[in-house]
Amino acid sequence: MPNNAYTVLAVNPGTKYLGIAVFRGLELQDWRVKNLSGKWSKEKLKKALTIISTWTLRYRPDLVAIKRLHPSRSSRGLNSLHTQIQRLCLKKKLRLIHYTIKQLKTVFCHEERKNKRNLAEAVTALYPELTSELAIEKRRRNPYHMRMFEAVALGAAGVHEITNRRNRREARDCSSAPQQHA
Repeated sequence: MPNNAYTVLAVNPGTKYLGIAVFRGLELQDWRVKNLSGKWSKEKLKKALTIISTWTLRYRPDLVAIKRLHPSRSSRGLNSLHTQIQRLCLKKKLRLIHYTIKQLKTVFCHEERKNKRNLAEAVTALYPELTSELAIEKRRRNPYHMRMFEAVALGAAGVHEITNRRNRREARDCSSAPQQHA
């Protein structure tokens, strides 16, 4: 792995499940759904933050990509979790970026119908290691892995963001360097 490889931790917060994905450079390193069982409480909020904090310690991300909440599809518990994740990132001096699901669908879904299933299929096309989870998800009545697929999309968008910024910076550095003549 190159020395300049960067790490992106993607978190799709929820009051029942957390979708998490980690990218090292362009490579998807880890992905999963973490279950938050029980009724929403301070203890459950603490558990969710402990999970995220553990992942930040394990992977040392350069960027945390998180789903921007839709105001009409949120709750007091989810808003609290989202705010606390932002505070955690600020405390740990982690760069944070937000994406809406609509932004992710626009980037990854090329079909007319842009829905979560199409997003999961598009992400799986980019990362074939997710194929078995997608097959399981398609058989389920209630989506379980969907948060994980969204987290992978968040992470991939974060990777794209870092790559674009580095490319622009390198291009700017090259154009401002003194020209050598033969």
